[in-house]
Amino acid sequence: MTDTHAFDTDQIDLTDIDLWTSDPHPALHHLREHDPVHWHEADPANPFANHSFWALTRHSDIVHVSRHPELFSSAHGISEGTLDVGISEFDTFSMLGADDPYHGWMRALVSTAFTARLVRESEPHIREITVAVLDEVAGRRDPFNFVYEVSAKTPIRVIGDVLGVPRSDQHLLTEWTDGVADLTDMTIDFEKGTGHSAKATAATAEMFAYLERMQRLRADAPTDDLVSKLMGAEIEGQRLNWQQQRETFFLLATAGNETTRNTTTAGVRALAEHPDQRRELIENPKLLKDAVEEMLRWGTVVSHFRRTATQDTVIGGKRIAKGDWVVIYYSAANRDPSVFPDPDRFDIHRKPNEHLAFGGGGPHFCLGAPLARLQLRVLFEELLQRFPDYSVVGEPVFNESNFFHGIKDLPVRLYPQ
Repeated sequence: MTDTHAFDTDQIDLTDIDLWTSDPHPALHHLREHDPVHWHEADPANPFANHSFWALTRHSDIVHVSRHPELFSSAHGISEGTLDVGISEFDTFSMLGADDPYHGWMRALVSTAFTARLVRESEPHIREITVAVLDEVAGRRDPFNFVYEVSAKTPIRVIGDVLGVPRSDQHLLTEWTDGVADLTDMTIDFEKGTGHSAKATAATAEMFAYLERMQRLRADAPTDDLVSKLMGAEIEGQRLNWQQQRETFFLLATAGNETTRNTTTAGVRALAEHPDQRRELIENPKLLKDAVEEMLRWGTVVSHFRRTATQDTVIGGKRIAKGDWVVIYYSAANRDPSVFPDPDRFDIHRKPNEHLAFGGGGPHFCLGAPLARLQLRVLFEELLQRFPDYSVVGEPVFNESNFFHGIKDLPVRLYPQ
Protein backbone atom coordinates (compact mmCIF):
# COMPACT_ATOMS: atom_id res chain seq x y z
CA MET A 1 0.00 0.00 0.00
CA THR A 2 1.27 3.48 -0.81
CA ASP A 3 2.22 5.50 2.24
CA THR A 4 0.75 8.96 1.65
CA HIS A 5 1.50 10.38 5.09
CA ALA A 6 4.78 11.86 6.24
CA PHE A 7 6.00 10.17 9.40
CA ASP A 8 9.21 9.91 11.32
CA THR A 9 9.12 6.24 12.25
CA ASP A 10 10.87 6.76 15.57
CA GLN A 11 8.40 9.49 16.52
CA ILE A 12 5.29 7.31 16.20
CA ASP A 13 4.02 6.69 19.73
CA LEU A 14 1.59 3.78 19.77
CA THR A 15 0.90 4.35 23.48
CA ASP A 16 -0.42 7.87 22.80
CA ILE A 17 -4.16 7.94 23.47
CA ASP A 18 -4.58 10.78 20.97
CA LEU A 19 -3.42 8.49 18.17
CA TRP A 20 -6.36 6.17 18.85
CA THR A 21 -9.04 8.83 19.30
CA SER A 22 -8.99 9.65 15.60
CA ASP A 23 -7.60 7.41 12.83
CA PRO A 24 -4.58 5.31 13.83
CA HIS A 25 -4.29 3.58 10.47
CA PRO A 26 -1.96 6.00 8.64
CA ALA A 27 0.63 5.53 11.39
CA LEU A 28 0.09 1.75 11.43
CA HIS A 29 0.37 1.60 7.62
CA HIS A 30 3.66 3.50 7.81
CA LEU A 31 5.13 1.12 10.37
CA ARG A 32 4.00 -1.98 8.49
CA GLU A 33 5.52 -0.69 5.24
CA HIS A 34 8.78 0.70 6.62
CA ASP A 35 9.48 -1.14 9.89
CA PRO A 36 7.01 -3.99 10.55
CA VAL A 37 9.00 -5.28 13.53
CA HIS A 38 9.60 -1.94 15.17
CA TRP A 39 11.52 -1.26 18.38
CA HIS A 40 9.29 1.13 20.33
CA GLU A 41 11.54 2.98 22.74
CA ALA A 42 10.35 3.67 26.27
CA ASP A 43 9.61 7.18 27.45
CA PRO A 44 10.82 7.42 31.08
CA ALA A 45 8.79 10.60 31.56
CA ASN A 46 5.54 8.88 30.59
CA PRO A 47 4.24 6.33 33.10
CA PHE A 48 1.93 4.94 30.41
CA ALA A 49 4.92 4.06 28.22
CA ASN A 50 7.88 3.46 30.50
CA HIS A 51 8.88 0.11 29.00
CA SER A 52 10.32 -0.57 25.53
CA PHE A 53 8.75 -3.20 23.29
CA TRP A 54 8.67 -4.65 19.79
CA ALA A 55 5.62 -3.44 17.82
CA LEU A 56 4.40 -5.97 15.22
CA THR A 57 2.10 -4.74 12.45
CA ARG A 58 2.23 -7.53 9.83
CA HIS A 59 -0.55 -10.11 9.66
CA SER A 60 1.80 -13.09 9.24
CA ASP A 61 4.01 -12.08 12.18
CA ILE A 62 1.02 -11.67 14.48
CA VAL A 63 -0.34 -15.09 13.51
CA HIS A 64 3.12 -16.56 14.20
CA VAL A 65 3.28 -15.06 17.69
CA SER A 66 -0.31 -16.09 18.48
CA ARG A 67 0.24 -19.71 17.49
CA HIS A 68 3.51 -20.20 19.32
CA PRO A 69 2.72 -19.71 23.02
CA GLU A 70 5.83 -21.70 23.91
CA LEU A 71 7.87 -18.82 22.48
CA PHE A 72 5.65 -15.92 23.48
CA SER A 73 4.12 -16.03 26.94
CA SER A 74 0.92 -14.32 28.11
CA ALA A 75 1.73 -14.76 31.79
CA HIS A 76 3.81 -11.59 32.18
CA GLY A 77 1.16 -9.03 31.23
CA ILE A 78 -1.01 -8.40 28.17
CA SER A 79 -0.84 -4.63 27.71
CA GLU A 80 1.78 -2.37 26.17
CA GLY A 81 1.69 -0.18 29.30
CA THR A 82 2.92 -0.76 32.83
CA LEU A 83 0.84 1.80 34.70
CA ASP A 84 -0.99 0.55 37.78
CA VAL A 85 -4.42 2.16 37.50
CA GLY A 86 -5.57 1.18 40.94
CA ILE A 87 -7.23 -2.15 40.14
CA SER A 88 -4.22 -4.38 39.55
CA GLU A 89 -4.66 -6.01 42.95
CA PHE A 90 -7.65 -7.84 41.49
CA ASP A 91 -5.50 -9.44 38.77
CA THR A 92 -8.50 -9.02 36.54
CA PHE A 93 -7.22 -10.65 33.39
CA SER A 94 -6.01 -13.95 34.76
CA MET A 95 -7.36 -16.15 31.96
CA LEU A 96 -6.06 -13.79 29.28
CA GLY A 97 -2.80 -13.33 31.16
CA ALA A 98 -2.00 -16.99 31.67
CA ASP A 99 -0.27 -19.84 29.85
CA ASP A 100 -1.15 -23.51 29.71
CA PRO A 101 -1.82 -25.67 31.60
CA TYR A 102 -3.51 -23.14 33.92
CA HIS A 103 -5.04 -21.21 31.03
CA GLY A 104 -6.43 -24.38 29.44
CA TRP A 105 -7.93 -25.50 32.74
CA MET A 106 -9.75 -22.22 33.33
CA ARG A 107 -10.86 -21.98 29.70
CA ALA A 108 -12.35 -25.48 29.87
CA LEU A 109 -14.47 -24.48 32.86
CA VAL A 110 -15.75 -21.25 31.32
CA SER A 111 -16.36 -22.78 27.89
CA THR A 112 -19.29 -24.76 29.26
CA ALA A 113 -21.39 -21.64 28.70
CA PHE A 114 -20.24 -21.14 25.10
CA THR A 115 -20.70 -24.50 23.38
CA ALA A 116 -21.85 -24.41 19.77
CA ARG A 117 -25.17 -26.00 20.72
CA LEU A 118 -25.90 -23.50 23.48
CA VAL A 119 -25.01 -20.58 21.20
CA ARG A 120 -27.31 -21.88 18.44
CA GLU A 121 -30.14 -22.39 20.91
CA SER A 122 -29.74 -18.84 22.21
CA GLU A 123 -30.74 -17.17 18.92
CA PRO A 124 -34.45 -16.73 19.78
CA HIS A 125 -33.48 -15.22 23.12
CA ILE A 126 -30.97 -12.85 21.51
CA ARG A 127 -33.56 -11.80 18.93
CA GLU A 128 -36.08 -11.12 21.70
CA ILE A 129 -33.53 -8.89 23.46
CA THR A 130 -32.64 -7.08 20.23
CA VAL A 131 -36.27 -6.42 19.33
CA ALA A 132 -36.96 -5.10 22.83
CA VAL A 133 -34.00 -2.70 22.66
CA LEU A 134 -35.08 -1.41 19.23
CA ASP A 135 -38.64 -1.04 20.51
CA GLU A 136 -37.28 1.32 23.17
CA VAL A 137 -35.93 3.73 20.53
CA ALA A 138 -38.55 3.19 17.83
CA GLY A 139 -40.46 6.33 18.77
CA ARG A 140 -37.41 8.59 18.79
CA ARG A 141 -37.54 11.25 16.08
CA ASP A 142 -34.65 13.37 17.28
CA PRO A 143 -31.01 12.23 16.98
CA PHE A 144 -29.68 10.18 19.89
CA ASN A 145 -26.46 8.46 20.89
CA PHE A 146 -26.79 5.04 19.26
CA VAL A 147 -23.95 3.66 21.38
CA TYR A 148 -25.69 4.28 24.68
CA GLU A 149 -29.22 3.46 23.56
CA VAL A 150 -28.60 0.38 21.40
CA SER A 151 -25.00 -0.82 20.94
CA ALA A 152 -24.34 -1.01 24.68
CA LYS A 153 -27.69 -2.46 25.70
CA THR A 154 -27.93 -5.56 23.54
CA PRO A 155 -24.64 -7.28 24.50
CA ILE A 156 -24.91 -6.35 28.18
CA ARG A 157 -28.37 -7.94 28.37
CA VAL A 158 -27.13 -11.07 26.63
CA ILE A 159 -24.06 -11.47 28.82
CA GLY A 160 -26.07 -10.42 31.89
CA ASP A 161 -28.51 -13.25 31.25
CA VAL A 162 -25.63 -15.69 30.76
CA LEU A 163 -24.08 -14.62 34.06
CA GLY A 164 -27.41 -14.68 35.87
CA VAL A 165 -27.69 -10.96 36.63
CA PRO A 166 -31.40 -10.01 36.85
CA ARG A 167 -32.69 -7.66 34.16
CA SER A 168 -33.45 -5.07 36.85
CA ASP A 169 -29.73 -4.96 37.75
CA GLN A 170 -28.12 -5.28 34.33
CA HIS A 171 -27.68 -1.54 33.96
CA LEU A 172 -25.13 -1.90 36.76
CA LEU A 173 -22.91 -4.02 34.48
CA THR A 174 -22.75 -1.17 31.98
CA GLU A 175 -22.01 1.34 34.72
CA TRP A 176 -19.25 -0.85 36.16
CA THR A 177 -17.54 -1.67 32.87
CA ASP A 178 -17.73 1.98 31.80
CA GLY A 179 -16.28 2.96 35.18
CA VAL A 180 -13.38 0.56 34.81
CA ALA A 181 -12.58 2.00 31.38
CA ASP A 182 -12.92 5.62 32.56
CA LEU A 183 -9.51 6.86 33.66
CA THR A 184 -10.33 10.57 33.47
CA ASP A 185 -9.75 10.98 37.21
CA MET A 186 -6.26 9.45 37.18
CA THR A 187 -3.89 10.57 39.91
CA ILE A 188 -0.38 9.79 38.67
CA ASP A 189 2.89 9.51 40.56
CA PHE A 190 5.37 10.18 37.76
CA GLU A 191 8.39 9.23 39.87
CA LYS A 192 7.07 5.77 40.71
CA GLY A 193 5.28 5.28 37.40
CA THR A 194 2.04 4.39 39.16
CA GLY A 195 -1.41 5.82 39.09
CA HIS A 196 -4.80 5.54 40.72
CA SER A 197 -8.27 5.90 39.21
CA ALA A 198 -10.94 6.32 41.85
CA LYS A 199 -13.70 5.52 39.32
CA ALA A 200 -12.06 2.29 38.17
CA THR A 201 -11.33 1.15 41.72
CA ALA A 202 -14.85 1.90 42.95
CA ALA A 203 -16.50 0.22 39.94
CA THR A 204 -14.47 -2.96 40.35
CA ALA A 205 -15.11 -3.13 44.09
CA GLU A 206 -18.85 -2.70 43.55
CA MET A 207 -18.88 -5.41 40.87
CA PHE A 208 -17.15 -7.93 43.12
CA ALA A 209 -19.37 -7.10 46.10
CA TYR A 210 -22.39 -7.77 43.88
CA LEU A 211 -20.90 -11.08 42.73
CA GLU A 212 -20.36 -12.11 46.35
CA ARG A 213 -24.04 -11.49 47.07
CA MET A 214 -24.98 -13.58 44.02
CA GLN A 215 -22.80 -16.41 45.25
CA ARG A 216 -24.34 -16.39 48.73
CA LEU A 217 -27.80 -16.72 47.17
CA ARG A 218 -26.66 -19.61 44.96
CA ALA A 219 -24.78 -21.51 47.64
CA ASP A 220 -28.02 -23.09 48.88
CA ALA A 221 -30.11 -22.73 45.72
CA PRO A 222 -27.99 -23.17 42.55
CA THR A 223 -29.45 -21.92 39.27
CA ASP A 224 -28.60 -22.62 35.64
CA ASP A 225 -26.54 -19.46 35.07
CA LEU A 226 -22.80 -19.14 34.65
CA VAL A 227 -22.18 -17.91 38.20
CA SER A 228 -23.63 -21.15 39.57
CA LYS A 229 -21.65 -23.16 37.02
CA LEU A 230 -18.41 -21.42 37.99
CA MET A 231 -19.10 -22.19 41.66
CA GLY A 232 -19.69 -25.88 41.01
CA ALA A 233 -17.60 -26.71 37.94
CA GLU A 234 -14.80 -29.19 38.49
CA ILE A 235 -12.01 -30.50 36.27
CA GLU A 236 -9.45 -33.01 37.49
CA GLY A 237 -10.69 -32.58 41.03
CA GLN A 238 -10.11 -28.82 41.11
CA ARG A 239 -12.54 -25.94 41.31
CA LEU A 240 -12.17 -22.22 40.76
CA ASN A 241 -11.42 -20.37 43.98
CA TRP A 242 -13.06 -17.04 44.88
CA GLN A 243 -10.33 -14.98 43.25
CA GLN A 244 -10.57 -16.94 40.00
CA GLN A 245 -14.36 -16.70 39.94
CA ARG A 246 -14.38 -12.95 40.26
CA GLU A 247 -11.63 -12.56 37.64
CA THR A 248 -13.73 -14.63 35.23
CA PHE A 249 -16.89 -12.67 36.04
CA PHE A 250 -15.04 -9.41 35.38
CA LEU A 251 -13.56 -10.68 32.12
CA LEU A 252 -16.87 -11.92 30.72
CA ALA A 253 -18.78 -8.79 31.76
CA THR A 254 -16.15 -6.52 30.22
CA ALA A 255 -15.13 -8.44 27.10
CA GLY A 256 -18.68 -9.57 26.38
CA ASN A 257 -19.79 -5.95 26.43
CA GLU A 258 -17.00 -3.85 24.93
CA THR A 259 -16.16 -5.92 21.85
CA THR A 260 -19.69 -6.52 20.56
CA ARG A 261 -20.77 -3.02 21.52
CA ASN A 262 -17.96 -1.33 19.59
CA THR A 263 -18.25 -3.60 16.56
CA THR A 264 -21.98 -2.87 16.37
CA THR A 265 -21.27 0.86 16.35
CA ALA A 266 -18.54 0.50 13.73
CA GLY A 267 -20.92 -1.46 11.53
CA VAL A 268 -23.71 1.10 11.87
CA ARG A 269 -21.30 3.85 10.89
CA ALA A 270 -19.82 1.90 7.96
CA LEU A 271 -23.22 1.07 6.46
CA ALA A 272 -24.30 4.71 6.81
CA GLU A 273 -21.22 5.71 4.82
CA HIS A 274 -21.84 2.98 2.20
CA PRO A 275 -25.57 3.19 1.38
CA ASP A 276 -25.19 0.99 -1.70
CA GLN A 277 -23.91 -1.89 0.44
CA ARG A 278 -26.58 -1.23 3.06
CA ARG A 279 -29.23 -1.53 0.33
CA GLU A 280 -27.76 -4.88 -0.74
CA LEU A 281 -28.09 -6.19 2.81
CA ILE A 282 -31.68 -5.01 3.05
CA GLU A 283 -32.56 -6.75 -0.21
CA ASN A 284 -30.55 -9.89 0.58
CA PRO A 285 -30.11 -10.52 4.34
CA LYS A 286 -28.16 -13.70 3.57
CA LEU A 287 -25.20 -11.42 2.86
CA LEU A 288 -25.11 -10.40 6.53
CA LYS A 289 -22.91 -13.30 7.53
CA ASP A 290 -20.06 -11.98 5.37
CA ALA A 291 -20.91 -8.38 6.24
CA VAL A 292 -20.41 -9.13 9.94
CA GLU A 293 -16.93 -10.46 9.21
CA GLU A 294 -16.11 -7.23 7.38
CA MET A 295 -17.43 -5.17 10.30
CA LEU A 296 -15.17 -7.13 12.64
CA ARG A 297 -12.17 -6.47 10.39
CA TRP A 298 -13.01 -2.86 9.61
CA GLY A 299 -13.78 -1.84 13.17
CA THR A 300 -11.20 -3.97 15.00
CA VAL A 301 -11.97 -3.28 18.65
CA VAL A 302 -9.11 -4.86 20.61
CA SER A 303 -6.16 -2.96 19.20
CA HIS A 304 -3.37 -5.06 20.68
CA PHE A 305 -2.13 -7.68 23.11
CA ARG A 306 1.31 -8.10 24.56
CA ARG A 307 3.40 -11.25 24.80
CA THR A 308 6.82 -11.79 26.40
CA ALA A 309 9.54 -13.77 24.63
CA THR A 310 10.44 -16.93 26.57
CA GLN A 311 13.71 -17.41 24.67
CA ASP A 312 15.84 -15.72 22.03
CA THR A 313 14.13 -15.86 18.66
CA VAL A 314 13.81 -14.04 15.32
CA ILE A 315 10.82 -12.27 13.78
CA GLY A 316 11.05 -10.64 10.38
CA GLY A 317 14.84 -10.72 10.49
CA LYS A 318 14.96 -8.93 13.87
CA ARG A 319 16.54 -10.63 16.87
CA ILE A 320 14.11 -10.80 19.78
CA ALA A 321 15.82 -11.41 23.13
CA LYS A 322 14.40 -13.55 25.91
CA GLY A 323 12.30 -11.31 28.14
CA ASP A 324 11.55 -8.73 25.43
CA TRP A 325 8.01 -7.46 25.20
CA VAL A 326 6.29 -8.20 21.87
CA VAL A 327 3.09 -6.25 21.19
CA ILE A 328 0.88 -7.55 18.38
CA TYR A 329 -1.36 -4.95 16.74
CA TYR A 330 -4.54 -6.54 15.42
CA SER A 331 -5.69 -3.17 14.08
CA ALA A 332 -2.67 -3.15 11.78
CA ALA A 333 -2.93 -6.83 10.82
CA ASN A 334 -6.52 -6.35 9.70
CA ARG A 335 -5.46 -3.69 7.19
CA ASP A 336 -2.45 -5.59 5.82
CA PRO A 337 -2.58 -5.27 2.00
CA SER A 338 -0.77 -8.59 1.55
CA VAL A 339 -3.87 -10.30 3.00
CA PHE A 340 -6.66 -7.80 2.28
CA PRO A 341 -6.64 -6.16 -1.18
CA ASP A 342 -7.50 -2.48 -0.94
CA PRO A 343 -7.58 -2.85 2.86
CA ASP A 344 -8.99 0.59 3.68
CA ARG A 345 -12.12 -0.15 1.65
CA PHE A 346 -15.20 -1.44 3.47
CA ASP A 347 -16.56 -4.35 1.43
CA ILE A 348 -19.31 -6.71 2.58
CA HIS A 349 -18.36 -9.10 -0.25
CA ARG A 350 -14.75 -9.51 0.89
CA LYS A 351 -13.67 -13.15 0.56
CA PRO A 352 -11.61 -14.61 1.97
CA ASN A 353 -11.65 -12.48 5.10
CA GLU A 354 -8.98 -13.86 7.38
CA HIS A 355 -9.22 -11.07 9.95
CA LEU A 356 -7.74 -11.32 13.42
CA ALA A 357 -10.48 -9.50 15.33
CA PHE A 358 -10.83 -12.55 17.59
CA GLY A 359 -7.09 -13.16 17.78
CA GLY A 360 -4.54 -14.82 15.57
CA GLY A 361 -5.39 -18.38 16.52
CA GLY A 362 -3.67 -20.42 19.19
CA PRO A 363 -4.89 -21.02 22.75
CA HIS A 364 -6.17 -17.48 23.31
CA PHE A 365 -8.56 -17.34 20.36
CA CYS A 366 -11.69 -15.55 21.61
CA LEU A 367 -13.97 -17.94 23.48
CA GLY A 368 -17.05 -15.82 22.79
CA ALA A 369 -16.54 -15.42 19.03
CA PRO A 370 -19.59 -17.53 17.99
CA LEU A 371 -21.83 -15.64 20.42
CA ALA A 372 -20.54 -12.26 19.21
CA ARG A 373 -21.08 -13.19 15.57
CA LEU A 374 -24.63 -14.31 16.33
CA GLN A 375 -25.47 -11.12 18.22
CA LEU A 376 -24.14 -8.94 15.41
CA ARG A 377 -26.03 -10.82 12.70
CA VAL A 378 -29.32 -10.72 14.58
CA LEU A 379 -28.98 -7.04 15.46
CA PHE A 380 -28.35 -5.96 11.87
CA GLU A 381 -31.14 -8.18 10.56
CA GLU A 382 -33.59 -6.44 12.87
CA LEU A 383 -32.14 -2.94 12.52
CA LEU A 384 -32.13 -2.93 8.71
CA GLN A 385 -35.61 -4.39 8.52
CA ARG A 386 -37.13 -1.77 10.83
CA PHE A 387 -34.96 1.27 10.10
CA PRO A 388 -33.47 0.78 6.61
CA ASP A 389 -32.88 4.50 6.07
CA TYR A 390 -31.30 5.50 9.38
CA SER A 391 -28.60 8.15 9.16
CA VAL A 392 -25.55 9.21 11.15
CA VAL A 393 -25.98 12.95 11.75
CA GLY A 394 -22.76 13.96 13.45
CA GLU A 395 -19.11 13.12 13.94
CA PRO A 396 -18.25 10.11 16.10
CA VAL A 397 -16.45 10.55 19.41
CA PHE A 398 -13.88 7.83 20.05
CA ASN A 399 -13.01 6.08 23.29
CA GLU A 400 -10.03 7.52 25.08
CA SER A 401 -8.25 4.20 25.07
CA ASN A 402 -5.40 2.58 23.18
CA PHE A 403 -6.73 -0.89 24.03
CA PHE A 404 -10.46 -0.81 23.19
CA HIS A 405 -10.57 1.17 19.94
CA GLY A 406 -14.15 2.21 19.42
CA ILE A 407 -16.77 4.92 19.41
CA LYS A 408 -18.48 6.14 22.57
CA ASP A 409 -20.83 8.65 20.92
CA LEU A 410 -22.48 8.24 17.51
CA PRO A 411 -25.48 10.51 16.83
CA VAL A 412 -28.08 8.66 14.78
CA ARG A 413 -31.53 9.54 13.47
CA LEU A 414 -34.05 6.76 12.78
CA TYR A 415 -36.57 6.74 9.96
CA PRO A 416 -39.03 3.85 10.46
CA GLN A 417 -39.96 1.84 7.39
